[in-house]
Amino acid sequence: MKTDEAVAPVIAAMLVLAVIVTFFAVWNATAIPSMKAQSEVTHLQEVESGILRFSSDIDTAASTTSSMTLSERIPLGGGEILYSSTKSGGVIDVKSEDESYMKIQLYNVTSPNVPEVSGNRTFILSNITYQPVGNFWQDQGYFWSYGFVNVTKGSSNSSVPLEYATMRDVPYNITGGLFSTDIGAYSSGGNCSVLVIKGVNIIPAETGRSTSGNGMGTLSLTSTVSSDTFVNITKINVSVIRPASGKIDGFPRVMYRTVNDTVTNGLKPACSNIKDVTYSTGADSDGTVTVMIGIPNVTVIQRITNITISAQ
Repeated sequence: MKTDEAVAPVIAAMLVLAVIVTFFAVWNATAIPSMKAQSEVTHLQEVESGILRFSSDIDTAASTTSSMTLSERIPLGGGEILYSSTKSGGVIDVKSEDESYMKIQLYNVTSPNVPEVSGNRTFILSNITYQPVGNFWQDQGYFWSYGFVNVTKGSSNSSVPLEYATMRDVPYNITGGLFSTDIGAYSSGGNCSVLVIKGVNIIPAETGRSTSGNGMGTLSLTSTVSSDTFVNITKINVSVIRPASGKIDGFPRVMYRTVNDTVTNGLKPACSNIKDVTYSTGADSDGTVTVMIGIPNVTVIQRITNITISAQ
């Protein structure tokens, strides 16, 4: 009887220990991963909000004629909780698009068939990628290009617009800031004597194009505005270039519509001496569609906004 009494506490202790071990096994297998996944969801929501704010910053810099510097903080990693401080990581990259999106050419009285070398400008865009590393939920990334944000999954090329149901619904509102015209001065009879033509480049910084880790990253932009003056201009060609890769069709269509509306509904009615506005009858071999503005001997101020983006 005494032996049974001695064994009973040992068995009870072992049962209690087994319950504790089972509890912590279930805790580590289900509760902690669930909490880390929820923390990761919150982290990705913060990344999403930061990239959407930076997208608005780019729109602002493209639309204004003033130089500015703007930045947004982006949490690269997340998923830490009280019971597990291990964090995921992330990578932000800034890259140029493979092809230019627009070209502006100026012609004068001395070379009516050959554009001025200094007035022949090509404009490019860039893209921004956030890709998670060691995510505790799912490999959801973000990709900004052509003025809108896509959601990506894993290393595949599949992506969907973040704020729109389908690609057909993307409005490409950034095009309104990428090109514009203005009247610098009038002469007699409502003739325009000075025209202002604006184009925008969005380019990666020479250094600081990528950052990685599990702390905070910073997306920054610096926009600078410069102007060149050209006299005795007789023709302006504005060409919208369709990417040869065909990876995005909506943007060049909306960009061309923006240029067309700006010239046809804005510039031409305001200037009595602009009577010759023609269009290329079809896309050239490289997908280019051109709006050609004929105007006799005016001064053109070519205003270029360069938006430099860095990730640090």
